[in-house]
Amino acid sequence: MLQTFPVQDLRQISARLHDEFSALSRRCVDRCVSDTWHCVEHLGIAVTPHLVERVAREHLEAMVNSVPPSQAVRKASRRPGTSLFTGHRAVPGPR
Repeated sequence: MLQTFPVQDLRQISARLHDEFSALSRRCVDRCVSDTWHCVEHLGIAVTPHLVERVAREHLEAMVNSVPPSQAVRKASRRPGTSLFTGHRAVPGPR
C-alpha cells in the first residue's frame, strides 16, 4: 500500500541529518533519505518519518566511517623504509 507523507517531512529529515553529517554533501544526504523512504515502502513496512530518519542515519554513519584516511595522513605517519603494517623495517638496513 502506497503511503505518502508531506514533502516537508523529507525536507526536515534531510535538514536534520545534513546538520549531523555536514561532511557529506546535501545531495548525498537527500538521496539517502529518499532511497531509504522508497526501500522501506518497497519492503511493505509502515513508513514513518521516525523510521526513515533512523535507518538513513545508520546508513550515513556507515558512509562516513567507511571513508579511508587521506593519503597525506598515511604518508606523513610512515617513515621511509618501514613496513606498512608494523612500522618496523621489513629487511635490516645495510651496515
